[in-house]
Amino acid sequence: MVNCADLQDTHVETKMTYTYSAVLLRYGEIAIKSDQTRRSMVNLLIRHLKTALKEKEVPYARIIKEYGRVFIETDAPFDAAKVASRIFGIVSTSPVVVTSSDLEEIINTGFEIAKDEFKPGLTFAVGARRVGTHPYTSQQVREGLGAKIFTELQLKVDLTNPEQSIYVEVRNDKAYILTKTISGIGGMPTGTQGKAICLISAGLDSAVAAFKVMKRGVIPIFLYFCTTHPVEGRCRDPAIKQATTLSEYIHNFDIKLYIIPHERILAEIMQHAPEDIMCIMCKRSMLRLAREVAIREGADAIVTGDIIGEQPSQTTANLMAVSSAVTDYPIFMPLAGEDNTEVARLAKEIGICQFVGEGLDSCALGVGCRSFEPNLDLLKEIDITIDHALYEHAVEEAQITILKRKNQ
Repeated sequence: MVNCADLQDTHVETKMTYTYSAVLLRYGEIAIKSDQTRRSMVNLLIRHLKTALKEKEVPYARIIKEYGRVFIETDAPFDAAKVASRIFGIVSTSPVVVTSSDLEEIINTGFEIAKDEFKPGLTFAVGARRVGTHPYTSQQVREGLGAKIFTELQLKVDLTNPEQSIYVEVRNDKAYILTKTISGIGGMPTGTQGKAICLISAGLDSAVAAFKVMKRGVIPIFLYFCTTHPVEGRCRDPAIKQATTLSEYIHNFDIKLYIIPHERILAEIMQHAPEDIMCIMCKRSMLRLAREVAIREGADAIVTGDIIGEQPSQTTANLMAVSSAVTDYPIFMPLAGEDNTEVARLAKEIGICQFVGEGLDSCALGVGCRSFEPNLDLLKEIDITIDHALYEHAVEEAQITILKRKNQ
């Protein structure tokens, strides 16, 4: 696999007898769905692809749908491959040279590509697969092209761990030849699932959790709690930056960010709750607010960035105590079994690391969680003492930002 940054359309501006003129797109689990579901998902994927190419001003002639594959015909295949690799549902992309399915043309063109792009002294391998009926086998494609490269370029063959590869995919009357593959983000096309309220903070965990459910086709509605009232820029700005970065992965849907003032509810908690369970009560209040937003937005679930055992408030007992505040919506915790190293790696890939620490501390209570076996009856009693109108008022006072519009 290669890095997107390694691919530049300018590198094809050399003396060549061939042209990269298309992009081959691969999708994964979409392929195992029923025929009707697969067609619907692929059509949705193509719709998002067209929008993304338009947003990035990458020209294309047409998009072709074939069984198990999607092809983009374009004069900017390397740029198009990068854009497509960031569409949910696409597993990988490859700029390709298109030829006829004639075996001699495939071998000659493949050799020219290898001659230009293979590095001397490195081992190589040839891969091939076919769809359709042809007067030759896939093995004959591999042997014919491999023999020409071996003989004329004097490179060694390594079929187990080659240092460079060329691949041929023959589909009916055309062949697609490639040497580079960009890893995509995979998952399912956006919109194959419903909406979810995704809590985000100034840290990494919640944003990565949001990304994970987005990858499964969920439409996110971001929710950020501000501990200053009224909402100030120093609280709002990092939330907008994180949510905006995440929204770049979504196409053809309105993406909203709610910033809810949390200070008044925290004051109520500090007045009524013992210090050792204030943290638990604070997190319960966040879920209650998320529920209010879910009702307004017609969402199906609430998503948090909790990791089991990462903080004292994230023991299994405390997570149960927090989650019990909302019983009519599922609470998803996509990072429950992850560790900080994996979260940091994903955050870097997504592009949100640079915003960490820009915001205020998401908790203004000033106390840590010291409860490891919370009393649920006590939590419910304290819930009753808090003015529940504050939850509705807080949502009413929320700043709602449209990060991306569906027709944008």
